[in-house]
Amino acid sequence: VYNDHVAQHSSTTCRREVVHHQFKRYSYEKCKNKRMRSFLYFGESYNLVERDFETTKLLRVLDVRRHGVPSKIIGDQIHLRYLGIDSYSLRDIAAIISKLRFLQTLEADDYYPIEETIDLRKLTSLRHVIGKFFGELLIGDAANLQTLRFISSASWNKLKPELLINLRDLEIYDNYKSKEGRVSVSWASLTKLRNLRVLRLMANHGIYLSLKSEEAVRSMDVISSSLVSVTLDAITFGEDPMPFLQKMPRLEDLILLSCNYSGKMSVSEQGFGRLRKLDLL
Repeated sequence: VYNDHVAQHSSTTCRREVVHHQFKRYSYEKCKNKRMRSFLYFGESYNLVERDFETTKLLRVLDVRRHGVPSKIIGDQIHLRYLGIDSYSLRDIAAIISKLRFLQTLEADDYYPIEETIDLRKLTSLRHVIGKFFGELLIGDAANLQTLRFISSASWNKLKPELLINLRDLEIYDNYKSKEGRVSVSWASLTKLRNLRVLRLMANHGIYLSLKSEEAVRSMDVISSSLVSVTLDAITFGEDPMPFLQKMPRLEDLILLSCNYSGKMSVSEQGFGRLRKLDLL
């Protein structure tokens, strides 16, 4: 960790380095560290410290969110397991991100939406994908994927949820109206996620959650047995969602924010056996 006490010392042997943006004496010449595995640069400044990343071919962890890094440098870090990056830089590396074949976590800040197509189909080791992916997000063999936030409903509808066997945390988010009109999310696609624990459906302009036409789901005694927390934000319901939601045996948190439904909601005496938190705002 760089501070004034070690500012004049060389760092050619340490494996982990942390630098705050206000630290002015991080020496470019003294820090050509080929053994470095982890680098964290944090703070409010957008001007990344002059770091010779081209010499750090063994880098495993790189967290430079909100700080630009040349795309060629990231493309050379084929051993990366964790990449924290700002949204603009992610757009720049969209074409070469497939080189990071060992990447396990991709985390882009949510300050700006990512409207470009991001192709992750070759990254079969991915476990956590986080960012505002308003554009098309392409995911291939995602058996290891555990976290997916935020994916647009249009992209979600193109995936095969039965392949996401380890997905535990899912957020489907839309900030703009779909070109095709109102976007619909099928609840049947969500019931295929056998290990899902946290679900968030969020939208500024409204996602239409399809329930009425899904007779196969309606006839189930238990729905989404693994879900513990459900947040529905600005969702439009075609019918009362409570008969569906109350069939989730492990549900503990249910949050409905600015949802649209013109009818009356009702809950049976046997519904919501484990519910601890209910927010209707």
